[in-house]
Amino acid sequence: MNISESKTEFINIIEDFKREIEDTLNRSIYSSDIDELRLGYEGKFSKERFKEYLVKKNALHIVFKYIFIRMMSEGERLVNPKLNKEGITNWKEMSKNYRGDYLMLFKIASEDLRRIEKTRDFFEPTLYDKYLDKLEYSIFNKNNDNFIEKLRVYDFRTLDPNTAVSLFDSLYPSEDREKLQGFLDESHITTYLMTSLGLM
Repeated sequence: MNISESKTEFINIIEDFKREIEDTLNRSIYSSDIDELRLGYEGKFSKERFKEYLVKKNALHIVFKYIFIRMMSEGERLVNPKLNKEGITNWKEMSKNYRGDYLMLFKIASEDLRRIEKTRDFFEPTLYDKYLDKLEYSIFNKNNDNFIEKLRVYDFRTLDPNTAVSLFDSLYPSEDREKLQGFLDESHITTYLMTSLGLM
């Protein structure tokens, strides 16, 4: 499906994807998960605000990583596409035991791009990737209303610059950038995509 011709619908799906990741992480990240991370931030943020920012930055990183995987594998053809319609069909045919395991497929796609010199730095494991497994059943391998399934029909070769600007500005609005950009570790993928479109 051409993204430019379905711009509003596409952006809405990606925004819902991010929102659902945030909801899941809000439920699954506990105080014990963030106590060590908060060292040095105690006087700056309450525990609640720290968690809010951590959840937001995590969700951004994961969604931007998904988008970047699709762009690099389909638009740039650096590796065989894994998360589009063709890639998911191949995955289901090749791996009977794991055919519904889109988290595994996402990790394989990430690792493929980590092996490529051009994209290696973007796919080195980060703090935010540690939370991926918390999304296994509620996001990636969800039986109904699965965003990986919804998004597979879109052709990321048709993601034009104007749509990309609208999408990224919507996902990471300026007020969030001011709060989150210097918070904890940098997400190189998020920074790169925003900078490449002149949004940072």
